Amino acid sequence: MNRIRLYGLMLVLLIVFVSFGSVAAQDGVTINWVTISGFYTDWAEQVAARFEEDTGINVNIIDVDIGQLYETQVLESVADTGAYDLLTYDAGQKAEFAESGYLLQIDEYIAAADPEVIAFEDIAPALREVTSMWRGGVFGLPYYTFTMGYFYRCDLFENPDEMTAFEAEYGYALGIPQNYDQMADIAEFFRRTPGETLAGQAIEQDFYGIGVMAGRFDQVQDEINSIAWSSGAQVINDDGTPGVDDPEFLAAANLYVDELLPFAPPGALSSSFDQIVAQMQQGLIAQTAAFFLDQYANMAKTEDMIPGARICTAPAPGVHSWVGAFGVGVSSDSTHPQEAFDFLAWMAGAEAQREFATGGGTTCRTSILTDTALISENPQTMGHYPTLVSVLDHTAAANFYPNYLFVPQGGKIYDEMTTWYSTAAAGEMSVEEAMANMATAIERQCGGACEIANEALGENYTPVPMPFDYEAFVASQANDIDAWIAAQ
Repeated sequence: MNRIRLYGLMLVLLIVFVSFGSVAAQDGVTINWVTISGFYTDWAEQVAARFEEDTGINVNIIDVDIGQLYETQVLESVADTGAYDLLTYDAGQKAEFAESGYLLQIDEYIAAADPEVIAFEDIAPALREVTSMWRGGVFGLPYYTFTMGYFYRCDLFENPDEMTAFEAEYGYALGIPQNYDQMADIAEFFRRTPGETLAGQAIEQDFYGIGVMAGRFDQVQDEINSIAWSSGAQVINDDGTPGVDDPEFLAAANLYVDELLPFAPPGALSSSFDQIVAQMQQGLIAQTAAFFLDQYANMAKTEDMIPGARICTAPAPGVHSWVGAFGVGVSSDSTHPQEAFDFLAWMAGAEAQREFATGGGTTCRTSILTDTALISENPQTMGHYPTLVSVLDHTAAANFYPNYLFVPQGGKIYDEMTTWYSTAAAGEMSVEEAMANMATAIERQCGGACEIANEALGENYTPVPMPFDYEAFVASQANDIDAWIAAQ
């Protein structure tokens, strides 16, 4: 991703500091934030440098590879070492971190903060629910969403020859897949070998119908769960029992293994999100499965690398996909909780997040996600925002929050998914065998039926069956950023 421009960030932070002047300088105080290495750390270091200059509070950033972040934080939290003042967690780990006492409840800190800085209600409702809330309290703030959508080569989908051939073969028009059966048809259709034609041109290398993240990383479960949720299946059923071995879930997993994976590049079994981006940039794939919309800035580079290519985004097929974010919370054993919260509120605040967004980050703040002027000025880094807003709004309206996000053992269950889902994808076990092992793992982690704390959503919490309105989405032109900007 593009790095945040330091000049712009310094200007933004100066503005923020004016409204944040209530933070007294605390020379000598150091807060330790453990977070994800890579782009996130680059941005964090720039944010921290200005914060230190303006407040006198030192911020020590400890960057950890995402694959080791969960275990690293749990070990320190269980031992009460006080090593970290701020923890970074995935939405699926929030329940465990809050329930286990790793995170400090911050409702009182929020109430005492400058409302212009904290702007808690500005966080997109769906992301606020899955990342911040636990049993009616607030345990952190989201600062980066990896909510899933769908990427596709719209230049290929709109090619008259391809459109005619597809409809002749499958009996319906080529377009954004509205369910995973249609995605599978598109994956099969676009699989081409050297010598065949693609958009009227003979190709010299294999071309694949889809890119999937089937490697033993914590993305394969994001793809499979999205298929399952869209068919009404759950990882954990409403009664707390495992749902991964139910017929609906097995059908979803089998569709992934049997109907999507065969039309992906050979490296699919060792792929994570970086490989999918590379496959798109190299002109190897026509579409993704459910995929992280935050990768738009990288995906958009395909247009510079492949003559005539156009990248479009849309919601992932079906009713629901993975909605989540990285959150940051104050460690319960922090020796400087107020200073840690002050930095958190400022780092996740609207002004700093605005600069984060223009530099390639994907914010969680509604005011920025819907800022049409800002998006039109930064189409290469914010071009996915209209699609993202559609997905988040639909999730909030449907009141759909997967049960497993409200189980105290959620983080450990998520780790187990990587093992068994990738085992099924690789053919090391049948889908049925792998999901039976996953079901056993869920029961082991929960000690039987899992407790689902959906009371955090209110006594009358009920998911609303609400298929996504793809016709309205297309009419809004949100899948074509140039057309969408022109229409505003």
